[in-house]
Amino acid sequence: MNRQDALNILWKRLFIIFVLLLAASLGAVAMADGYTIPSVVFIVGNIGGYVGFHRQLSHLCEEEVLSLCSSWFNVLLPSFIGGILAGLLYILFISGVVQGELFPHIVDDKICRYPDNSFYVILCQHADGYASYGKLLFWSFVAGFNQNYVVDLIENIKGSKKAQGEA
Repeated sequence: MNRQDALNILWKRLFIIFVLLLAASLGAVAMADGYTIPSVVFIVGNIGGYVGFHRQLSHLCEEEVLSLCSSWFNVLLPSFIGGILAGLLYILFISGVVQGELFPHIVDDKICRYPDNSFYVILCQHADGYASYGKLLFWSFVAGFNQNYVVDLIENIKGSKKAQGEA
């Protein structure tokens, strides 16, 4: 098998993954029972990971492309990690650790079916208006697309906490 054959196989696999992600996002929105925001954030992060992975394919050498072609797991993993990182970024938004004009403002739901001392109250959050939803989806996509972004952000937070502790 040559590079072009392997790329064709990878693009077909990536297309299948993309269609499944779109179906999952439509399903998550259709269910809309309190888990919508975290699940949509996860799925948009997956889509960002998918797009970032697809974009990197042209920069890989022939051996790397052939290696990727031999395993579905290698193709699925970057997308899944993008979803995890988007979820982590969402938690940073909820906590208020990451905030500002460029980031979404997350507020509590007025009515939550979980008690205040329950962990599940984290599911009773939403973005404050359409602009915040747009920012949330954008940053979720970025978290998946550029997976170093969230890791670098965490390193910066860690570094600023150390500097505060030393002062």
